[in-house]
Amino acid sequence: MASSKKQAEQISMEVELPGGSNEIDFGTLNTQGDLGIGYDQEKVDEIQATIDAKKDEIRSKVYAVSCNDVLFTQYETFMQEKAEWNSTEALGIVEVNRHIKKIRKDGIKDNVIYLGALPLEATHYFLSKSKGTGLKSAEDFIKLFKAFDQALSDAKEDAATVKELEKQLAAAMQGISLG
Repeated sequence: MASSKKQAEQISMEVELPGGSNEIDFGTLNTQGDLGIGYDQEKVDEIQATIDAKKDEIRSKVYAVSCNDVLFTQYETFMQEKAEWNSTEALGIVEVNRHIKKIRKDGIKDNVIYLGALPLEATHYFLSKSKGTGLKSAEDFIKLFKAFDQALSDAKEDAATVKELEKQLAAAMQGISLG
């Protein structure tokens, strides 16, 4: 039995695939992501700069949420008393409530509050996990959800722009143009 196993190993070592090689020269492998076709470093740098600028813009950008005093109080109550969290989601609750305190201090201007992308996304996340009972609760929830849903759509557009730029960067690094 041992002899046939040794024979099988010897046979498999001797078999070559068509056009294949038994040796790989790791010194000749290209690990830079450049396929050697039309790689344009200037274009790559330009796209990377655009991505960096867009990310900086998004970090400091605020999104308008239509919100009167009644709706804001409902939002504040929800985030302070009703939003369900699990484990590290608690950090999101704390952060959103920090923004709520600032808005409460500064006041609502022209029935609009402003939130950055992260507290906006966190708010939407907690709202989307919400449960309730009865018609009144459902109607109140829908008003609150709709206000944040529209603002979140704007934030998602910005995120989609960054993702598209990242695809263009990946393509440019391979010497491909996406158009």
